[in-house]
Amino acid sequence: MTLRAVLPIMALLALTTLGACGFRPLYATTDNDYNTTANMARVKVAVISDRVGQLTRNALIETLTPRGQSANPLYDLEVTLTESTSDQGFTKDNEATISDYLISAQYRLTRRSDSKVLRDGNVRSRTSYNIVDSDFASIEAEDTAREDAARNLAQLLANQVAIGLRSQ
Repeated sequence: MTLRAVLPIMALLALTTLGACGFRPLYATTDNDYNTTANMARVKVAVISDRVGQLTRNALIETLTPRGQSANPLYDLEVTLTESTSDQGFTKDNEATISDYLISAQYRLTRRSDSKVLRDGNVRSRTSYNIVDSDFASIEAEDTAREDAARNLAQLLANQVAIGLRSQ
């Protein structure tokens, strides 16, 4: 058999296998009118300390509730952040030229009605930035790396919230 003859058969087999295993798109509306996006808007994000916490929380709120926060949230999301930097590239004089910026988040999504934990765990985001001779440029590069990592972390957290809400 040629590859052209086998490919459609394999595609058909893959589709039927996905349907049989219970696969369903995360943001799809189900038969019982469950809507992940609408439930994500019912999550209240607790205040996260420090500047990177503010950046992460703001990006998370924009992702979860693009039309504004709910007056009656059904779920609470608590996030604790830790951040670190580590130098990677070095010159002959042992001066760093590249640094990695890492944010780790420990999160817990709970339902308000019965305080049941729907999902908890850890996620992390890492970015790199160049360290140059200009102090101002290095500080700006680090700030930009911090903002990028906070945005990426917020997206990872939003995905975890969607999974937690969908699996309840």
